[in-house]
Parts: sequence; structure tokens; C-alpha cells
Amino acid sequence: MADETGGMGFDGLNSWWEVREDTNKVTEEAVRRIQDDQKKAQQIGQEIKKDKANNDKLAQFLGFLLKEIKNDAIMRQLYTVFFKTRHPESDLVHLRKSINTVVVVGIFVPFYQAETKELGLESMYEEIFSFDGNNNLTKYIKYIKHLLPKYHDNIDMEKHEFIKLLTHIAEHFHLTEKLTSEKAIEFEGTLKTELYH
Repeated sequence: MADETGGMGFDGLNSWWEVREDTNKVTEEAVRRIQDDQKKAQQIGQEIKKDKANNDKLAQFLGFLLKEIKNDAIMRQLYTVFFKTRHPESDLVHLRKSINTVVVVGIFVPFYQAETKELGLESMYEEIFSFDGNNNLTKYIKYIKHLLPKYHDNIDMEKHEFIKLLTHIAEHFHLTEKLTSEKAIEFEGTLKTELYH
């Protein structure tokens, strides 16, 4: 009789309840999705803060290097290796918009271990370098062999220019004696074999 007078029968009540139940499920799913999105946004925010902090530390270290290293040959080679890139097909040289700061800093970390620790950069490199205060050519080359693939930025470095940079660094930081031009060529050949074969 209720149906005849426009009331809701049991069938109507059941379908209303099912719709209400579906609405609750959608709402719960939407709340869960929003909560997940908020967690992801917080994680991304924390990663951005961490990256900014690391970038600030790397910039401080680079500033320190610019004041500390007075070797023009090293500075020229850094510029050639990290600020220029040669197109493999056209052979044109282009200036890079950014450099691989982690690798540039990493190349000098073994020689400035105290400063690396002071700036809090040790954690970036401790997986591939033991901060024990000791340095020698064998240990340095082994470290460079791990540094390059770990922090590679998919932009090819000219191997010959990079080898020249390492030769200047080895001389400057007394990993080798002062090299004559003949000895430098021999040393560069050894480095090339060690790093790229």
C-alpha cells in the first residue's frame, strides 16, 4: 500500500542503501588517495630540501676550490672537460648549460677530506671512498673508476681531455713527481689503460 501512495517500498530502500554504501566507498577511496598524495608530496618536498642542502654544500666546496687551487693548468682543463662538449657527428664544440657538480667536487674530495667532512659531503662519497686521510695514486685512480659511473650525467666527456686533467691533478697533489713532456705522455697512456680498458 505504501507503494501506491508514493512511499518507498523495501526494494526502493535497498537500492537507496546500496547507493549510499557505494558513495561511502568512493569517499573512503578518495580520502585514502588524497592522504597518499599528501604523503608523496611531503616526500618530494623533503627530497627537494635535501637536494637544495646538498647543492648548497657542493657550491660551498666549489667556492673553496676556486680560492684554494691556484693552478692554471687544472682550471683550464676543468673548463675544457666540464663546460664544453663536442657533438660526435658535427664535431662542433658547445658550451654546457650546467656541469656535473658532484663529479667535479668528487675529483677533489680525496685531497680535501677535512673540508669534505666539515661541509657534510662525506656521505655522498663514502660508498666509494674511505676517508682515512691516506692518498696515493693507486687509491685515487681506483676511486675515480668508481666515481665516474656512479655520478655520470649521460654527457660524454672527452677522454683525452679528462686524462690530461687527471695528470695535472696527480702532479699538483704530488701523487707523481713533476713529469717531463715524455713522461706525461707515458703517464696519460697508463691512466687511459687503467680507466677505460
